[in-house]
Amino acid sequence: MTERQIVLQADRLSKRFGGNTVVNQVSISFTRGRLHSILGPNGAGKTTLFNLLTKDLTPDAGAIRLGDRDITSATPDQVAMLGVARSYQISSVFLEMSVRENVWIAAYRARRGNPFSFWRRAAAFSQPIDLANACLQRLDLLRIADAPVKELSYGDQRLLEISVTLACAPDVILLDEPTAGLSGKETARVKQVIRSLKDEFSIIMIEHNVGIVMDLSDEITVMNRGAVVAHGGPDDIRANRDVREAYFGR
Repeated sequence: MTERQIVLQADRLSKRFGGNTVVNQVSISFTRGRLHSILGPNGAGKTTLFNLLTKDLTPDAGAIRLGDRDITSATPDQVAMLGVARSYQISSVFLEMSVRENVWIAAYRARRGNPFSFWRRAAAFSQPIDLANACLQRLDLLRIADAPVKELSYGDQRLLEISVTLACAPDVILLDEPTAGLSGKETARVKQVIRSLKDEFSIIMIEHNVGIVMDLSDEITVMNRGAVVAHGGPDDIRANRDVREAYFGR
């Protein structure tokens, strides 16, 4: 069996807020072609870990590597340009713009920097436009490409957020509760999309729905009180006594 490539890894990461240690000596690695979920109760440190990996927060201790590159001191923009893209739990799209415009902005920024910094000829946008359309087609959003985002259902907005993430041309995708607030039908659509992306990217997911985590994940890391309490495949996690006590309360 071929050893999978480690794309992103953290070594003994810690983060404190005042006297409270929110992430405590966490070491974790993520490989290409696998979905790795971070599971744990509220306050376990999951979102803070996400913020450390994307460099929205700076660790107080430890190191982060993206491939062979040390990104511990990198900025969020630098990390994004290197191929780490995050889809936020709170909707992060421009509601007044069209679906296509939102994805185009992400595609353009991934290649040329801030799209609002200067004007260019339309011909200069051809590659980002092609990428934007390809991302929309992949998620079956071309049918609503010219609709204002504010008119979309919540489920389509979540799919748009994933499409915007893909337009950043990432190697690593971080999904923050991608099915939160969705109906059963919308959840099924989002699950189908995530499953279709698993083999192509390294996907890291926070998701409170344990059934979805068990269904989609190749690996699961369970956190509690800022520390890793378990790691393994879905069957390993189901059988782990510490996980049952920390997450399920029994």
